[in-house]
Amino acid sequence: MIQSLELPDDYPWFKYVEPKDGESIASFIHRFRQAKGNRISSPSQLGEILEVGTAINCWENLQFGRKPTQEEVAALSKVTRVETDRLWQMFPPKGERSQPNVIRLCAACYQEGPYHRIAWQLRSTRGCDRHKLKLLMKCPGCETLFPVPSRWVEGKCQNKKCGMRYSRMAKHQAKI
Repeated sequence: MIQSLELPDDYPWFKYVEPKDGESIASFIHRFRQAKGNRISSPSQLGEILEVGTAINCWENLQFGRKPTQEEVAALSKVTRVETDRLWQMFPPKGERSQPNVIRLCAACYQEGPYHRIAWQLRSTRGCDRHKLKLLMKCPGCETLFPVPSRWVEGKCQNKKCGMRYSRMAKHQAKI
């Protein structure tokens, strides 16, 4: 089914979005969908465009129970114009497992660049190597768990009574 995805090399319908260093596939897909000129309403809609079924929805929700196929990543590459090797770097590396139900965050990194890093989700990652801080798994202000990156609204806690900005949470991170 994916083989029928025939797009011209100068596919003009989608704007190019530059991947960020260490960015997770969830963060990238969301930024791509929301980029001015793209405005793809849901991961399901992008999945339909790419003819990859529910794969995009799973990736945007950081669910990697089934390994992505070369064909799925190639279809995403064709539309985003990001090399497949670069896209593969946004998934958990081979042999690594991710934390599927707990979204983790280094607020100091987020302060430097507001996007989700794939390293934060790896089970082998105990803390931020760059800042030498433990990763946060919930808001230090109200203990609300972090939602998946596509649901990060204005980079702040989703609890309406709290609303602490992610960039302000660094002072609450313990050293590793």
